[in-house]
Amino acid sequence: MVLQLPKLLDDGCVLQAGATIHIWGAGDPGRGVLVRLDGKDRTTRVKDDGSWSVPYGPIKAGGPYDLTVRYEDGTECISRQCYAGEVFLCSGQSNMELPMAWVRADYPLEWDREPDPLLRQYKVIPDCDFNGPRNDHDHAFWQGCDAETLGDFSALAYFFGRRIRQWLNVPVGLLNVSLGGSPIESWMDADALRVFPEALADLEPYLGDGVASKKSRDSVAERDRWYQALGYEAVADAHHEWLPLIAWDCPESKNIEPCDVAWHDIRLPGWYKDRGLAGFRGEITMRKTVFLPPSDAGKPALLRLGTMNDADHTWVNGVLVGGRSNVYEPRDYPVAAGVLRAGANEIRMRLVIERPGGRVTPGKRMTLTIGDDIFDLSGIWQYAVTAEADRDCPFEDFVRWKPTGLYNAMLAPCFPYAVRAVLWYQGESNTGDRAMQYGDELKAMIQLWRVKWHQPDMPFLIVQLPKFDIDAIEDGGWPLVREQEWNVANELENVATVVTLDAGEGNDLHPYDKKLVADRVFNAAMDLVYGRQAQPQPAVETIEVCGDLLRMHCVWRSRSDERIRSEGRRLMTLDGDAPREIEFLWRDCATSARAEAWLDGCDIVARMTARRPDEVRYAWSNNPESGLICDGDGMLIPPFRLTLPTDDDKGIHA
Repeated sequence: MVLQLPKLLDDGCVLQAGATIHIWGAGDPGRGVLVRLDGKDRTTRVKDDGSWSVPYGPIKAGGPYDLTVRYEDGTECISRQCYAGEVFLCSGQSNMELPMAWVRADYPLEWDREPDPLLRQYKVIPDCDFNGPRNDHDHAFWQGCDAETLGDFSALAYFFGRRIRQWLNVPVGLLNVSLGGSPIESWMDADALRVFPEALADLEPYLGDGVASKKSRDSVAERDRWYQALGYEAVADAHHEWLPLIAWDCPESKNIEPCDVAWHDIRLPGWYKDRGLAGFRGEITMRKTVFLPPSDAGKPALLRLGTMNDADHTWVNGVLVGGRSNVYEPRDYPVAAGVLRAGANEIRMRLVIERPGGRVTPGKRMTLTIGDDIFDLSGIWQYAVTAEADRDCPFEDFVRWKPTGLYNAMLAPCFPYAVRAVLWYQGESNTGDRAMQYGDELKAMIQLWRVKWHQPDMPFLIVQLPKFDIDAIEDGGWPLVREQEWNVANELENVATVVTLDAGEGNDLHPYDKKLVADRVFNAAMDLVYGRQAQPQPAVETIEVCGDLLRMHCVWRSRSDERIRSEGRRLMTLDGDAPREIEFLWRDCATSARAEAWLDGCDIVARMTARRPDEVRYAWSNNPESGLICDGDGMLIPPFRLTLPTDDDKGIHA
């Protein structure tokens, strides 16, 4: 067997400084291996299974360090250059995976920064395996940060890593092990899931040689046939491994102004069902004319059309400027110099609508920006039906989301690689029928990962779900997951949950303000991971009934659960409004009512109702917006629900 190192130890890798690390790989059983790192030699022998590993004592932050691995007889040699610094595992679903390319229009100045080769990402290309843990990744790579690579970086990981770089001035390695849409069960092994039998039952139909891959191929082929009936070669969003934004080929036949069609007015943005397209599935063409002054002619521009169902190609004056393949991706298209002209300019879209119920998302900006000039594109467009489908587009069977698949293929190869802490942003895909068990699953996953990494105190920094509205019914799933994300941090050591209600966007599953989220995670890391003073977290911990008033007492704690003196602190609302997200619940009739509430120093005070409620809740909805409560540093209190004390009780602790 050829002497091998894993992809994690490729050129440019960042090893965790100040910790015991391992250099490992594969080779011929029985042969001796010599490893040299930072001038220090270690020897070992390849085991019968072809694996070998050597430990190294803590190394200092810096580099590059020379790493060489050879057989003791000198017949083969591998050379690498690596760094030592701070390493973070960044995992979860789409809001962790979401790349900087996705939010470039919101953070354009990030591309103007000086290259930073010591801020490095290891991107694991999505993959799954149901046959057991792999020893190495099939597709993964290290890259430093510059204008060419920045678009590939996880936005949350990038902003967090940059804060660490600015603070410690050491190399930072970001292990981007994430996949959009992935439920927590896909990041756990079969043994950990035995106490969650429903998850293993979900996996059962996908087991067996070739079964899972066939199910995936068959479902994609069905989607292809649906798109082919509309004149496209294939569906766009299933034929790729991983790209920051999914581009798809545009048939020449689509780049033709449709003729012999009836044009209708349509007001955008908005829901199709409210715009004369209720029940429609197929392809439409939409167009709008924007008039520009001579001073803007020929200049480069940015076209922003928000998000929409489902897949589009878009032209400006007959020049294709872009295309996206699903509702979540922003239609932010650069328009090259020379395309725009003085006077009338036509924007035209071919839009595939896969099933009824979609929209051009309300509340999203529709603009054309040319230098300092911004032209509003919302309002009246025209549309024409260019092809109609006789059925809904079939859904893809997302095999890679099934239990254990991502754990085996993407996570397991990372276990020998020491990390400082884990950043976990996930939960959206677990807000359904089993939302109530998410907390138990999260605790089981944290404990599993700590065992596999041989780091029993490995810190976990959890991002609590932000607000969200547009694609979720108000069934309690989102508040339940938020509650359990918070509770896990109170039940396990070395876990912190950051509150991000204000970082969400009600009309987007993927809020763009990842910098705010990263700042919150960095603040938590300062305390939990590094033991430095940081802004403490306020939370309501006790309530008591005082006559006709209910008082909810807030305390401040460090992430290591040390209580902070509350003298001089007070509660506020982010928007200056009254705290409107306080409500009472009566369980006997399952009804709730908004409470009259106000803030008094460190207390939230609500006026009691004539019939005593059973429970008081705060921000207990998918999309709490008005009067979100924070302290003087802008740190939000987490959502909560508390049972009211009985007449015999003086108070109750959260």
